[in-house]
Amino acid sequence: MKRIELSNGITVTTFEQPPTGFNPLAAQPSELMRYGFPAMSPDAQHQQRYRKVMQQITPKFNYVQPTFEVHEDKFHKPLNGTNGKGRKAAGTRTGATSAGTETDTNWAGGVVFAPANDSFKWVEGDWVVPNVGAPKQNQWFYSASWIGIDGDGSGDVCQAGVECEVYQSGSSISRNIYTWWEWYPLPEVKLTNFPASPGDLITMILCTAQGAGSTSATVFMTNRTSGASTSFGFNAPNGTKLAGNSAEWIVEAPTVGGSQSAIADYGEVFFSVCEAVTVKGVTINGGTGDNINMMAGGSVVSAGNLITPTVVQCFYEGALP
Repeated sequence: MKRIELSNGITVTTFEQPPTGFNPLAAQPSELMRYGFPAMSPDAQHQQRYRKVMQQITPKFNYVQPTFEVHEDKFHKPLNGTNGKGRKAAGTRTGATSAGTETDTNWAGGVVFAPANDSFKWVEGDWVVPNVGAPKQNQWFYSASWIGIDGDGSGDVCQAGVECEVYQSGSSISRNIYTWWEWYPLPEVKLTNFPASPGDLITMILCTAQGAGSTSATVFMTNRTSGASTSFGFNAPNGTKLAGNSAEWIVEAPTVGGSQSAIADYGEVFFSVCEAVTVKGVTINGGTGDNINMMAGGSVVSAGNLITPTVVQCFYEGALP
């Protein structure tokens, strides 16, 4: 493993590149760890999922040794920016039942909460990268889709996702699309060499060392359309430890240059295989908790809908060009 020091005290750990022909389905746990692959879960459902993804990408597998760029002006903040508390419509916060609808200025999607005396250790999800549009001319619009732990009820968020940005002037359209990770309150870190384009199916798994109290995490990401795959570890901000109380599947309007950005027209994003696993081994599906709606000017501009126990839909409801 290689340790990389970035700005703002951010530390990244990368793994050895697997040898040609490496088969994670036949590998020993020590080999999976050495080459940065997720450990094989003892749960039969998770094992089936692991095999399905690996079998799909094996013919086109391409391991990317990741490189990074810190975006010091861009942040993916907790729910409601600085206070990390959603405005509840009804119910109570538990991991087992739906508690109602939350509203926010920067998040839309779904969130689940860990049972009492337990905490989330890892979260996963699949989604297709949207082809974003600009609701207005001559202005940048942003849409970040991600999975994460913490942020609804805590002041930190450990997360990884895809950023989509768009600017239109006349018939000319500019888009920036890339993968990233962040452990807020540290800023966003871009992967500069991991490909992501509209229509690509992305799978991400975010794991922490021990659930609550963790100060490190590992992200595994695969572009199942292209076969590109990578993994790396990263540290929490100084003085921050994982709460592990919540897990999310979110489309967000990030904070850019110190201000809340405007949400891009992303159409819709379906997060599937929405699963979060606790330290005690309990799997909680993303469609069984709260939905979150993003508000602007008193209206919903991005809606979160719980479609099935494992599918969360985010739907753009803002202005159209």
